[in-house]
Amino acid sequence: MKAKPQLKQSMQEEQIRTALNTHWNASRYGSILEMAEACDVPVRWACRTGVCHNCESGLVSGSVVYGPEPLDKPADGNLLVCCSQPTSDVVIDL
Repeated sequence: MKAKPQLKQSMQEEQIRTALNTHWNASRYGSILEMAEACDVPVRWACRTGVCHNCESGLVSGSVVYGPEPLDKPADGNLLVCCSQPTSDVVIDL
């Protein structure tokens, strides 16, 4: 019996969660929210500075930095889409 080919875990999660794979371009997007908007992905937001937490979403894998730094950090396992930039490949539950 042949072994099944292994899928990269992050790729599998990406397809299950959003079915959208994009490439980050720091010179084009100031935040993950800006990239989502450019890809017509609906995201709830109100402030773009990390104050209101309306855009708080699940960070399935990967890591981000904030700019500007939010007043309060999101809950563990979440991120603020409006003011975050990825520092690695990320999978986000939007």
